Amino acid sequence: MASKKAASKPQAQQRQQQDKRWSSAEQACREIMALLDTLNPSLDAQQTASQYAQMAAVYYKKIRNGRVLSPGDFNLAADVAASARRALQALSPTLDVSSLPQAADCQRMLTLADSVLAAMSELKAAGKPRP
Repeated sequence: MASKKAASKPQAQQRQQQDKRWSSAEQACREIMALLDTLNPSLDAQQTASQYAQMAAVYYKKIRNGRVLSPGDFNLAADVAASARRALQALSPTLDVSSLPQAADCQRMLTLADSVLAAMSELKAAGKPRP
């Protein structure tokens, strides 16, 4: 009996980490989409930025009910974050958003996108075999 408990504890910890990662990605996606809506006039001024914002919306709609509940949903959340980051990069290639209108919203969106992308790259790095 003790061995089953010992074996399930790491699995429970992994599941808890996964749920935390998914929950933060879900919240970040919601905020990113809200920020994209408020930044829409600025994004519309640059065609490429507008297209990336539209792609973020497409990826977000593919997430079931806006809830990150599976690895596939997490991948879509990373796509939302990447598209949002690219939209900002289209407005400011160096990602110096301080000169943009609504700089605080832009900076918040960049921070959220980077957090989701960092979680994704961390996950990918953990899956690679080490030499």
